[in-house]
Amino acid sequence: MSLLISKAISQLLLPPGGLILLAVAGLIGWKARMGKFLVVLSLLSLWLLSIEPVRDALLSPLENRYPVFLSESTGSKSIVSKQVHRESAVIVLLGGGINAKAPEYGGRDVLSRYAMMRTVYAADLAERTSLDIYTTGGSVLSETSEPEGLLMQRMLIRLGVVSDRIHIETKANNTWENAANLQQVMQAQGSKTIVLVTTAWHMPRSVWSFEQHGFTVIPAPCDYVVEREPYDIRSWLPRWNVMADSADGLHEYLGLLWYRLRYG
Repeated sequence: MSLLISKAISQLLLPPGGLILLAVAGLIGWKARMGKFLVVLSLLSLWLLSIEPVRDALLSPLENRYPVFLSESTGSKSIVSKQVHRESAVIVLLGGGINAKAPEYGGRDVLSRYAMMRTVYAADLAERTSLDIYTTGGSVLSETSEPEGLLMQRMLIRLGVVSDRIHIETKANNTWENAANLQQVMQAQGSKTIVLVTTAWHMPRSVWSFEQHGFTVIPAPCDYVVEREPYDIRSWLPRWNVMADSADGLHEYLGLLWYRLRYG
């Protein structure tokens, strides 16, 4: 119940929920100058968070906190790659949500976009590094959905990763629990060095969580969002998917603050 409440609160605070509440407050107090100000502020925020330059300003510090992971098979002499093999590291793949009861798959649960992109990249890293993979993720706020760890395992096998090299954790409900549960799972193995695979903007909170549990973390970010091409006139026009990206960024900043207050 506490997880449901926390997610509901964050959903209300973050766009578009927070902007709607701001506008409603302004309409209630419309006769006062502050009411008009709140309505204008909500509309201005709606536009700003829906354009690429503002989204990129929010996400760039998160996405660029750590460099892109390189392995020797790419042709680059990577110190990171040598460290991975020297310290007997493993790949840790974090869940990123599911699409429940997908009609095109006969009503089976499948990975969401974020989880799928992470899984594809983890499969590529497994091929290039020959490291084992630990998937982690439970059935968040659902008693009928399959655990994310299991869905990622299934997809990794379809992508060519040998099943013997895949280990799963199926109880975690958030990033902190990903780290805490894997600490218990991997304690017997003795490996503390991990190549951590998650979405680039999610990496800072993920690295912090795993380091708090004693892991040596080698970040392997993927699925970058920030625009790499020059902006044009369309970049300054509002788009719903850009607002969703901005909301993800704000969620991460809020998550970083909450984690440090609760667990730090």
